[in-house]
Amino acid sequence: MIKPNIFTRKFLLIAAIVFGGVSVFAQGQTPSGDQSYEAILYVLIGSDDTAQRGDLPKSLDGVARQIRDTFNFKNYRLMNTYYGRVANNGSLDYKSVSSLKHVSTELDSPTFLDWQLANFKAETSGAGRSSLSVQQFRFGARVPVLMSQPGAPGDKSVPITNYESVGLTLNRLGIPENSPTLIGTISLPRTTGTVFLVLVIKQV
Repeated sequence: MIKPNIFTRKFLLIAAIVFGGVSVFAQGQTPSGDQSYEAILYVLIGSDDTAQRGDLPKSLDGVARQIRDTFNFKNYRLMNTYYGRVANNGSLDYKSVSSLKHVSTELDSPTFLDWQLANFKAETSGAGRSSLSVQQFRFGARVPVLMSQPGAPGDKSVPITNYESVGLTLNRLGIPENSPTLIGTISLPRTTGTVFLVLVIKQV
């Protein structure tokens, strides 16, 4: 049996230390934390009411051209902007009491709003580009509607307020990163015009 000489033994010892250290280092590495993304929901309204003009943000120029090419309203304006932050494989759920500013309604009562991004996922393709998807997007609103109830004979009718629910739900939604995207429209009860939902998701 051939015994290794001193040089060989030293070489094997050094190799064991080096490769053993590399192995321990590799096993000790932890994956980086989930990257955060910001989700911005722009709620726009288009109508033929030229008395209430408004400017859209410059960042929405591209999607604004798409809307104007598809719809024939004379005026488009920003109603509200909503912001949320979500991590990869996370969800976002927003609820609020608000007013639909820049909308002509019969009442000044509050509107109950909620929107949700469920099971958000960001994946990197082979070309290094991010692919963003949402298992479910939901936007809902409970809007006040003025009704009238008949009074006693000879009396005026009694006004009452009812709430009607409107909303939009999308399943398995894909969206490009950092690109304003029109994802749906909603008609509000007893108002003029159409609501447009524009979503932007970008890495923080």
